[in-house]
Amino acid sequence: MRKLRAYGADATLKIARETSYGVMPSSGWRSLDFRSTDLAATQPLGADPLLGRGRNAQDPYRGLVTDEGQIDVPLDLRGTGYWLTALFGLPTTSSVAASGSITFAANPAAGQTITLNGVVWTFVTGTPGALQTQIQATVTQTIDQLGTNLNASANPEVAKCTYSRPPSTQRLEIVFDTLGPSGNGFTLAASHAAPSGPRLTGGGHLHVWQSGADEIPSHTLEIGHPRLTTPVFFRHLGTVAESIEIELGQEGPANARLQLVAQGEERSATTVEAAPAAWAPRRFAQARGHVRRSGSALAGVTGGGLTFSNNLERVRVIREDGRIEAADPTLATAEGTLALRFDGATLLAEASDGDPVALEYGLTMPEGYALRFELPRVFLPRTKYAVSGPGGIEARFEWRAAFDESEGTMLRTRLLNDVASYA
Repeated sequence: MRKLRAYGADATLKIARETSYGVMPSSGWRSLDFRSTDLAATQPLGADPLLGRGRNAQDPYRGLVTDEGQIDVPLDLRGTGYWLTALFGLPTTSSVAASGSITFAANPAAGQTITLNGVVWTFVTGTPGALQTQIQATVTQTIDQLGTNLNASANPEVAKCTYSRPPSTQRLEIVFDTLGPSGNGFTLAASHAAPSGPRLTGGGHLHVWQSGADEIPSHTLEIGHPRLTTPVFFRHLGTVAESIEIELGQEGPANARLQLVAQGEERSATTVEAAPAAWAPRRFAQARGHVRRSGSALAGVTGGGLTFSNNLERVRVIREDGRIEAADPTLATAEGTLALRFDGATLLAEASDGDPVALEYGLTMPEGYALRFELPRVFLPRTKYAVSGPGGIEARFEWRAAFDESEGTMLRTRLLNDVASYA
């Protein structure tokens, strides 16, 4: 059904990476989810009146073309990686195996069981059978024997993993043999012990981006209104991601806002790709967010935010079309905020002494999928706190990050998901 007026619910977003700045790609188009955008080209009118032609205004002239705007996008499991690649460049990608554990509080008794991906494994006192382990004198000896039996098992489900006991523990470690997300479906259960969860977790493809790359990619981005009686599609060539802004709260879905700078806009009556590739949406939730200092959870955090910017330079040269020649990254910066329930101690010493701290902003999913922003050197200002009533007192820190020579970066972003590559 065609419509007389455009509605945001019908709008589409398609994007493809350019091989040459400002040249629209012929393939590689992908549909991405978005919440809103004001990316559009503008060309102001100027006045340069000539004398002797009376008091009425003369024709204006057209100024330079500016094609910039913001786009609000969900922080989701798959599409976020595309935007991070636009912001930082291609990531380093490796595959990670799913893992889990079963912890034993005491030596198991005869007849007690563990269940591995539906296969019941039983503890016995006599000679063990194919899916059994003989109970030993101590719990650690039993776990060691269990690991030996499981690793030697011919059962096809049990054989999908490798089993071991870390030193000085009463825990059976389980690592899926195949790298990637497939191991996240391997189930765990026990009649008397404590599994780490109902399934193995953490399997997937780990993508790592670092700030400060000399070059970042450009894209062609199309915003379309296909349901109009006369469809219209606006293509933004030479689109470069300047910055990303993320707010962490206590509830609701997680979102991000990107600032985009494009070379120019073209209008078309047809779309660049009728059937682009697309990912099923799955959003990170604020309720599973965290802020960590030096690897440990930071207590009392009520909110926070992070902004990273490439601080693009719009290169202006003499051109017939009035567009920019390029959008080049300059000094990369990262800054943000932390709002804490004031306790008289947390972060106050570092803020007073000027010592940097390591911060991590992150979001996770039950399978172990995660999005993490790691800042190894963050400087905190001395901050004001106000007593405004009988309720709790809050301190707000507006921090800035700096380059860490030992880490080789200022900001490292990790995304563990089920996408094999963003190349």
